[in-house]
Amino acid sequence: MPGVAREPIEVLWSDDALVVVDKPARCLVVGAPSRGGTTLVDRLTRQLGARVYAVHRLDEDTTGVIALARSEAAREALEPQFRAHEAERIYLALVAHAPSPPSGRIESRLTEGEDGIVRSVTSGGGERAVTTYRTLARREAGVLVECRLETGRRNQIRAHLAELGCPIVGDRKYGWRARDGAAKPARPLLHAWRLVLRHPFTGARIDVTARAREAELAPPP
Repeated sequence: MPGVAREPIEVLWSDDALVVVDKPARCLVVGAPSRGGTTLVDRLTRQLGARVYAVHRLDEDTTGVIALARSEAAREALEPQFRAHEAERIYLALVAHAPSPPSGRIESRLTEGEDGIVRSVTSGGGERAVTTYRTLARREAGVLVECRLETGRRNQIRAHLAELGCPIVGDRKYGWRARDGAAKPARPLLHAWRLVLRHPFTGARIDVTARAREAELAPPP
């Protein structure tokens, strides 16, 4: 919001080519034509004193690790990794019910409906989407699950977990409903925990993690 002081974005890794940060909730990565407000790209550009460029996305209320290029050349070199799904992206989600089976691979074709909800389709169309998951721990408010993206579609993890019968806690859009007397989180409890990619120019492996702010999303030791 204009005129409201914001905490600096936490930088997790940086050099002249790219910067990896911990994205806060309620923050779009880039602007949408119908949306106002300050984006992650805007905030980082001001914070670093130089323009940054988005190369992949996180949903507005998803927190965690995201990489941005610091030059046009770096963006052009980084984007193919994400288009080819070579970058490793690992998320943590607190879900309402224990997945059955406790680990697995979900593959479908996803499309967005007129209501803005992403769903699997069985009769052609849509984009191929693959998510692997495994159960990590039971928590008081739900079950902690690790998800790995083999593709990177919009709302992919949220849609796949909901279709598995395990909506993310706090994700009302995808079917979560609070139990009587249970706390209602301010956002869907989905966190981009780890990102592994290659440096755009040197090819060196970069492996970055971000600790979730919510205790329920802390991975077991």
